[in-house]
This record gives sequence, structure tokens and C-alpha cells, in this order.
Amino acid sequence: MKRAKRTIVILSLALAGCRGTIGPPSATPDVLSLHILTTPATTALIQELAAEYAPRDAVVNLRSVTLNWDAIEQQLLAGEASYALTTYLPPVPGLWTAPIGYDALAIIVPSTLSLDALTLDQVRRLFQGQIADWDEIGGPSLPVTVVVQTPDSDASRVFDAQVMGGHRVTLGARLALSNASMVELVAQTPGAIGYVSMSALGDGVRTVPLRAENGPAVTLSRESVTGGDYPLRAPIVVTGLSEPERDSAYYAWFAWMQSPEGQAVLSRRYAPLHP
Repeated sequence: MKRAKRTIVILSLALAGCRGTIGPPSATPDVLSLHILTTPATTALIQELAAEYAPRDAVVNLRSVTLNWDAIEQQLLAGEASYALTTYLPPVPGLWTAPIGYDALAIIVPSTLSLDALTLDQVRRLFQGQIADWDEIGGPSLPVTVVVQTPDSDASRVFDAQVMGGHRVTLGARLALSNASMVELVAQTPGAIGYVSMSALGDGVRTVPLRAENGPAVTLSRESVTGGDYPLRAPIVVTGLSEPERDSAYYAWFAWMQSPEGQAVLSRRYAPLHP
């Protein structure tokens, strides 16, 4: 798969005034060279985190490479890359991980479709094609149209693990090639149902509250995701073969991601680690 490379350079400079005595030149700032892999779902997030990160007296040279998880895992285990940022992390022995926040899967339908809530079992049966019309579960008399993302996307992998549990999606499902196309396709298709990252919600769709079999319905929100009440959440993690050294640029950057400043940036799209 072709790699998409992005380089973001952040400069921390002191601006001299137009008047007054010019002082001695300041020391040459340190250059912090960082290389991190990202899945397509976390590419925008790493750019925002890099743009806001401004260590004192330093120039940050960040190179991010976007790959699917299979390629990332291969490079990490082979020692070809140090760290990666992802919202999908299967059990991989030997990998160090550190959470920096939470993503969540929103179950979406057109904004015009009236529906109170769904259980995870109902969601699974809808995507299996076992529920063919919304009136079977208290919705309007309208055929169900299932929309899925590509199998190697973070969203599909999390959905398969947390909802489908090894069961196959109906062969009649329509395919969306990205979060944005998922939102557009569901919004334009009466009776459609799909799933999308909480960071990608858009006009024309509504999120369906989810509930346990005998429990209350839980609406997707940053508070319900951070608190663990919303069932379809996925940690956003930094991962690599080993924990970075305490005095390394990686350690400082990852620690900043967990700091109030870093969490404020992450919370623009996702749910923070703590309320």
C-alpha cells in the first residue's frame, strides 16, 4: 500500500521588538525529530496534536506515515518504526501501549428516521440482514439498508470485534469508502443504518442511543464515552515495542498528549481520558 507522508514543522520563536537594544543571539534551539505511524482514522488527530505541541526552545520535525493496521504492526514488530497512533489495537504480544483518549462508534440513521434506541443484539441482527424492516423493532414501515465501511478500516475492525463477534454482515450491504462517505450515504438513503467514528458525525444523520437488554438507553456524548457508559468505545493509543526513555522527545510528547493541554486538543474530536 502506498505510503502517504506528511511533514509538520513547528517552530517556537521569540520575536524581537522593533525598538530597543538588540541583545546577544539566543542559543540554537534543539531539533526534535519524531517519526510516528498512523492509521487513516488518526491522521487528522496527529496533525492537530503536532500543530499545538510547542516544547520550549525546540524545533519539532514530525514525519507521520499513514498505513492500515496490518502494515503498522508489521513495521513495529520488525523494528522499522518506533511508535504508532491508532484507535484499533488487537491483542499483540510484546507491544507497549499508552492511552491518550477514547473514540466511539456512532450507530447512525437518517435524521428523518424516528427510533428511540437499539440494543447491541438488534444492531447485530440488523447488519446480518435478519431484521429487514424497521417496523419489526418499533420503527417506521421502511426497508432496512445496511451500510458498512471497508474491512480494513479502524471503524470496521472495532465494529466487527464489539458488535458482530465473528458473525458476517449481510451480502446486501452497501459499501462506504470513508467516514465522510458513510455519513453522506446514510443521510441520503431512507431506512439506512451505518457506523462511524464520533469524530466524523455530520449533517443529515442522527446517532441512535444504545442500551443493554434491560438497562437504560445511553446517548453518545463525550461524557458517556469517557465514563464508560456508552458501550461502543475504543481507546486511542500510542503503541510501540517499548516504553520511550524518560528523557526522550517521544516521552515528553506522549506525556503532553495526556496533559490538560493535550487533552483539550484531543477533545475537539474525541473523548478525553478523564471527565
